Amino acid sequence: MAKRNKFMSLFESAMNRYQRGGFLIGDVFKFDDDFKNNDEYKDLGQNVKDFIDDMIESGLNIKVVGIKDSTPQRYPAGNNSSSLHTILDIALDNTGGRFTHQCSIPSGLGQPGESPYPNLDPIPDSARRKDRVNIKPEELSEDEENLSNKTDHGDGKLSQTERKLPSQNTAIPSNGEAKPTTDAYMKGLK
Repeated sequence: MAKRNKFMSLFESAMNRYQRGGFLIGDVFKFDDDFKNNDEYKDLGQNVKDFIDDMIESGLNIKVVGIKDSTPQRYPAGNNSSSLHTILDIALDNTGGRFTHQCSIPSGLGQPGESPYPNLDPIPDSARRKDRVNIKPEELSEDEENLSNKTDHGDGKLSQTERKLPSQNTAIPSNGEAKPTTDAYMKGLK
């Protein structure tokens, strides 16, 4: 019985996507290639068209932030009250949950974009940091005159820092006693 309930809740959550024109809030919105030839796009005002062009040119992800029916509902409590023709509220995702440049468009101008997993949307090129990360390691050249390679031993004079590890075992000087710490400890107890 428990498996059936889990399956039904999973199945019902997947079916919700197809009840409102195929979009869910949070989807990445991708404009169709020929969306400017669409009659619904031609009906928009020039300021909205310019606004959409600015959103596309920004290079950021465009997300669905709201879904509305294009016609008002006559019977809000009925199952057949929502139409497939919806109006989408879209906005630019400025990463970190910040949405700007919100506007409403007809849902026929595009499709939901592919996202591998919720909250793992592709990072747009305009949000990537330009840096000089070198993945391949390179041998560091030693500069003897670099101040980070010098050490002050307390006398106010800088000397070369010993930066190399020894390649052979180092003999530690001792007086040959087997257990110097134990003998000293035992003498202290007497």
